[in-house]
Amino acid sequence: MINQRLRQLRLARGMTLDDLAQATNRIVTRQAISKYEHGQAQPSPIVLQRLAQALGVRPTDLLDSTNTQIELIAYRKRATLSKRYHDHITALATEQLRARLRLQRLIGEPIRLDVPIYGYPIDQLEAAEAAADDLRVRWDLGKTPLVNLTDTLEDHGLHVIALDADNGFDGVAAIARDEHGEPLAAAVIGRRSRDGARWRMNLAHELGHLVLQPTSQLDEEKAAFRFASAFLAPATTLRTHVGEHRHHLHLGELLLLKRHFGMSIQALLYRMQTLGIINQRLYRSWMVKIGEQGWRTNEPEPLPMEEPLWLRRTVLRAVAEELIDPTEAQALLGESIDLLAESSRQDSLCHRLLRQPLAERHAVLAAQAAQMVDLYQTSPNVANEVEASEHSQ
Repeated sequence: MINQRLRQLRLARGMTLDDLAQATNRIVTRQAISKYEHGQAQPSPIVLQRLAQALGVRPTDLLDSTNTQIELIAYRKRATLSKRYHDHITALATEQLRARLRLQRLIGEPIRLDVPIYGYPIDQLEAAEAAADDLRVRWDLGKTPLVNLTDTLEDHGLHVIALDADNGFDGVAAIARDEHGEPLAAAVIGRRSRDGARWRMNLAHELGHLVLQPTSQLDEEKAAFRFASAFLAPATTLRTHVGEHRHHLHLGELLLLKRHFGMSIQALLYRMQTLGIINQRLYRSWMVKIGEQGWRTNEPEPLPMEEPLWLRRTVLRAVAEELIDPTEAQALLGESIDLLAESSRQDSLCHRLLRQPLAERHAVLAAQAAQMVDLYQTSPNVANEVEASEHSQ
């Protein structure tokens, strides 16, 4: 397993073979690392430790013997994305989900994946709309716009992962399976966006890839987009807000709808055109205006980014329970954290006592013993047994 883990971790760090060799201070060559990754040789314990240090992991992470298999679904990238960067994002997404699985095991969190993986076979785009409505019913979401899509997904056991990636990457879905092929976890992974509306659409789109099972004749991307649009803006709700048929739309109205549904102006216009609320002519007219204003990539009044909370909450829990150390916690979060649990431990009575001079420590212990004298007097036998036990050690 070391060959797969070594290559995956190296790619996730965006390192070439030469980068990794240099990070070990050249105690191992790029040629040797290549042999390790191809299973043609095994590193010595010393080399293994140096490789782990260079990759920012523990040596045992390179020897991970779990049979978890991670499957990436419908990787959405643009033609401008290089193969090297594609491999980097693929490995990074895989490692992010693997790290979350390890955290779940550490804290003893049970599998709670309330997502029908490939649960909706469809053979036409309209069926994707019905699937979105059905999932809303299953999750008891009603027909109102989702206040926070990221929270909703995490509440139903999905891992939501935001990557600081290049513009060539949009998103990907992932499933982690055990040795029997049963799903252990699933994730929707998107590029961190300056506009929360784009982020929400990307998440809903990847959710579509997880739950839909389109026939080979159906365009998977169109089906996922139709699902996402319907999930964020149910047809009946959107018609209630804008009417059955419209011949004109005001920019101010579109901006209010963007805020209400958490969807970009472009996605809303496409949704209205798909539902027959506006005709092709009005849709094209608005898309021309959007292009002229430079709004295709930077729309006005961007929405705030919805930050995933499960990872931060779980990492802080693991630190507080001393399941991981602060250094590992910061590596998982990719940033410094307020080590509240660590500071509270350092300020505990025990730590404060140990920082005192010896004479003062004895005085504190004597005062505490005086406070407990009644207990010792009422339980002399127990006290004597404890004292005898301590002296015998």
